Amino acid sequence: MDNYSPFEMILAIALIVVSTFVTRSALLVIGERVKFAPRVEAALRYAPVCALAALVAPEILLDAAGLAVSLDNPRLPAALAASLFLLWKRSIVGCIAVGMTVFALWRVFVTGS
Repeated sequence: MDNYSPFEMILAIALIVVSTFVTRSALLVIGERVKFAPRVEAALRYAPVCALAALVAPEILLDAAGLAVSLDNPRLPAALAASLFLLWKRSIVGCIAVGMTVFALWRVFVTGS
């Protein structure tokens, strides 16, 4: 990695802060002046779920060697159990507890690690 001067580091951080602020506050500033089509508004409701899925899916399905869809991957049954519990009870805390319990038990009893 190249050595950057303190000025360059501060400038990079400042530019990132400004770009994040501008992109995230744009709809708040012009939100009432601009009206989206109903289909666009409906599609935007799914954006947080899509972002969460984009972060979680690779963690569940991939390991260092690539795609890990097998019984040796304790994250798959843990995610499935947590998802089913969440659909059944609608409890986030319970979902986390079930997922972590299944993950730990799967690692101990099935994969042996």
